[in-house]
Amino acid sequence: MPIYEFWCSSCQQKFDIYQPGFSNISHSCPKCGNKKLERIFSPFSIRKTNRQVYEEIRDDHQFEQAVKGNDPKAIAEFVERTGGGSEIPDECKETIGKLAKGEWPMKGNKPSESE
Repeated sequence: MPIYEFWCSSCQQKFDIYQPGFSNISHSCPKCGNKKLERIFSPFSIRKTNRQVYEEIRDDHQFEQAVKGNDPKAIAEFVERTGGGSEIPDECKETIGKLAKGEWPMKGNKPSESE
């Protein structure tokens, strides 16, 4: 049962509509009642198993070199490259920002080569 996203040009509102089945049902804007709606592309995701995620990380040689070289910029690049365009959670933005600048998130806590 698909969920479709629509855009109402009358009130500039974006909204979702759950539509049982795949029939072509006429909808109206829940805010202003406008019937001239534009269906817009909705992003979607495909879930991976934990094993698939682990194997991707394990097989990523750029990431391996970044970790071995204690390179914070390369680790930030890995996060951006593998994020799949996902929004970075607010609680992670500061940490990734520091890594991208070549800084470790906490002063004096550079990973040791034995870890």
